[in-house]
Amino acid sequence: MSTADLQAKAQHWLMARPVWLAMGLSMGTIIGTSLVRFSYALFVPAMRADLGWSYLLLGAMNTAHAAGYLVGALSLSMVIRRFSSWGSFVAGGILSSVFLGGCALVTDAPLIGLLRFLSGFTSASVFAGGTVLIAQLASLHPRRSGLLLGIYYAGGGLGMVMCAGLVPWTLYLGEQAHWLHPWQPGWLAVGATGLLLTLLMWQPARAVPAAPGRSSAADKTATGRYSFMLAGYFCFGMGYIGYMTFVISLLRELHWTPWQTGAFYAAMGLCGMFSVQLWSGALDRFKAGQCLAIVNSLLALACVIPACIALSTSDFHGWDVAAVYVSGMVFGGCFATAVASTTAFIKHNLPPTQWVSVITVFTSVFAVGQVFGPSLTGWVSDHAGGLPGGLLFSATVLLAGAMLAWRQRSLIPSH
Repeated sequence: MSTADLQAKAQHWLMARPVWLAMGLSMGTIIGTSLVRFSYALFVPAMRADLGWSYLLLGAMNTAHAAGYLVGALSLSMVIRRFSSWGSFVAGGILSSVFLGGCALVTDAPLIGLLRFLSGFTSASVFAGGTVLIAQLASLHPRRSGLLLGIYYAGGGLGMVMCAGLVPWTLYLGEQAHWLHPWQPGWLAVGATGLLLTLLMWQPARAVPAAPGRSSAADKTATGRYSFMLAGYFCFGMGYIGYMTFVISLLRELHWTPWQTGAFYAAMGLCGMFSVQLWSGALDRFKAGQCLAIVNSLLALACVIPACIALSTSDFHGWDVAAVYVSGMVFGGCFATAVASTTAFIKHNLPPTQWVSVITVFTSVFAVGQVFGPSLTGWVSDHAGGLPGGLLFSATVLLAGAMLAWRQRSLIPSH
């Protein structure tokens, strides 16, 4: 049997099993969110202690990542037209992994910032390209669309669980081996993990039929019709990233060990693994901005809890620890659903011929929010009460996003 025959047989097998196909695509979510974006929070305390960076500079590293993500998002439509959704998805996974591993080879802030920028640029192809693929798969199986979206976005939570074990362990190994910069082995491990996951998602990405292109220049919907959804998603991007960047540092300041913060991070990831499945009914039922509004409100609550506890005590005790875990579990149970809510909104309200262009718009708006979020949160933390002040700033932004998303109406008239 030829290679082409084996390829066709594998694609036929996967298309007959959409759940397995969604699981394969979710490897891209692990790379595009957990490894490239979220794992950085676990490196922040060690890099701050070793390099003496301020919170503003630490936040700027995620701003550099977000700026790269924005450039990648703005060029996404062109990349997908040139290389296809699956091609940009896989190539982005390879390059993102290489740039992550490259962070182990440098210590200068400009070089690390450049690598964060490049990994952000390529991760846009991974995440947004995967969003196009999963939306297309869900449209082929409308009765299981909520489940398939849930499986795909569960990759973000699974990746957090993986990072929660991988990064503290490699930091410990770096210390035991007396590395000059003990956080560097962690970046090597994260990059190698990304390459392995890219191999696992290669075949599933090729199996999904391409989404149809735009039929004409007139085949578009004015962004003003979904501007409240875009504004709410912008606030999500700006607000949630502050928590993800600095919550581990806050816990370390309050004397949690790396293993304790790793356990907290793993609990957050476990909730993220099953969050969208729990929300699948709402994703299928709500056609407008209700789901994003609810999620943004809960994320704001998750930011407020550790901030208020840190302002009222210099150390954690039994109830305080439980409350912080509740914060992490609420956050983990919601952040992926915010992204899924926009995918569901697009699928409910717009024709497949517009999906690539509209997903590009949403991805770009989200990226702009992420550009401002980390640095602003870091600046507030440096100048207004430390990290608790930064998290309260994030909560305020998320509440504003909830109010904006609530005003979004369905684009399809109800009968």
